[in-house]
Amino acid sequence: MLFFSRWKTLFIVGLVAIGILLAAPNAIKPETRQSLPTWMQNTINLGLDLQGGAHMLLEVDLSSVMQQALVNERTGILTELRDAGLRAESVRIADNKVVARMRRSEDQAAALDIVRALSVPVDPSQIGSPRTTIVTPLGSDGFTVEITDAQIEFIRKRTIDQSIEVLRDRIDPSGTTEMTLVREGDDRILLQVPGAKNIDEIKAAINRTANLSFHLVHADSNNERALSQAITTFDAETGDARLASIGTRYFPHQDQGGGLIVEESTRITGECLENSSPGVDPDRGNPIVNFKFNFRCSRLFGEMTARNIGRPFAVVLDGEIITAPNIRSAITGGRGYIEGSFTPDSASELSRLLNAGALPAKLLIVEERTVSAELGEASIRAGQVASIIGLIGVALFMWLSYGLRFGTIAVVALATNIALIAAALTLLGATLTLPGIAGIILTIGMAVDANVLIFERIREETHNGRPPVNAIETGYRRSLAPILDANITTMIAAITLYFVGSGPVRGFAVTLAIGIVTSVFTAVVFARLLTATWLRGTRPKTLPI
Repeated sequence: MLFFSRWKTLFIVGLVAIGILLAAPNAIKPETRQSLPTWMQNTINLGLDLQGGAHMLLEVDLSSVMQQALVNERTGILTELRDAGLRAESVRIADNKVVARMRRSEDQAAALDIVRALSVPVDPSQIGSPRTTIVTPLGSDGFTVEITDAQIEFIRKRTIDQSIEVLRDRIDPSGTTEMTLVREGDDRILLQVPGAKNIDEIKAAINRTANLSFHLVHADSNNERALSQAITTFDAETGDARLASIGTRYFPHQDQGGGLIVEESTRITGECLENSSPGVDPDRGNPIVNFKFNFRCSRLFGEMTARNIGRPFAVVLDGEIITAPNIRSAITGGRGYIEGSFTPDSASELSRLLNAGALPAKLLIVEERTVSAELGEASIRAGQVASIIGLIGVALFMWLSYGLRFGTIAVVALATNIALIAAALTLLGATLTLPGIAGIILTIGMAVDANVLIFERIREETHNGRPPVNAIETGYRRSLAPILDANITTMIAAITLYFVGSGPVRGFAVTLAIGIVTSVFTAVVFARLLTATWLRGTRPKTLPI
């Protein structure tokens, strides 16, 4: 147990040295740190409570998503009935249902069969999965379509998950911010951005849904009466572009005033984008946004433009028409650009939003807090003071209990343990929070448990008359099992906290788990190496313990 080969000694010492080198930048001033090698410039990521930043609680506007789901159902019903040669008197949305009336009562049975076929399992991979809609006959010539509770829950979960992914890409495209973005309750999202300097930029990224779609302009836009009626039904306060007539929709124009009536149905949306980038119009020199469609939409867009040469088509962003140029020729290859009243900055911003994807629903900020950096610095200082006091207290206890030599070995192992925790946090890119500091302080107390078990066993063997080498070797060997038992059970608790908890609880679990691994290494391996080195150098006849 006390013999260490040269390679084993070099490995242990090298591992400790690397850990100290990785932890050292955290104690160096930022201006001095810039002169170090690149691999030594990394430091521990501080959480929101330590370095300040933005804390927001967002509420997802699911009502607009459900309304859009009903619109999609209505559009699908109209398309299927038209393809089957069945004519509907009306297909409208009322009381969270799609209500349809056929022109002929004898068409009701055929229409019911067609519409029921549109209802598919919510989860096709699961046998017996509930359907997406419920179709109910209405009188002798109509029917209603209602979205099931299972589908509503599926839409709710999908909307929140998509919103989280889009926000992550918008706010932290590089993935280096270590922000917190998790679901809270049924319809809320918790967003914490450590170190955020410009809160307005975060709000702008949240407020822009970036829903992009391409629509053919309907002939009714040239009809003053139809256009006037559409403008009258448009709710400017809420931005709700209500249907002007069956299969059409009105959108205001962003720059020219007024608006246009477009065909509501479209398969060319922002989901078709493969990528986008800011650019400059080669003819006019105005800022534009270049785009490239994926393969499927490239084909659809080519077919649509080939069939509608001479007709205008509108580019709609967040419920407003950006531009509505005429189709001069078939646009193949899936490449094009969007022009409008862009500045270079707004073109870059729109490109970034489009690349991140559209938010499936509006997000409302229901709670907002800004944590100042000064509060974080005070927390760090308090944590440092607590760690130093804890370390000094533990050191005094070990010296008084086990003497200067063995107490010093325990203190050196304990200080190495703290350095290795800092190195692991730096290397893994984990985020240190205030509860994380509490985990480190707890680890300081727990780390000496292994030394206490070992030293008490060595003392017991010494009292039983064993010589120094035999007593130390037996003490380390017989202490290994209880040390591992205690730390494995604590590790199970830390892992459970990490996967079950969130936010601060996870921060505590991370530092606790790392501290368990490093404390076992420093107490069982590194401290044993120090003890063996001291033993070979002094060869004492009795142990000062």
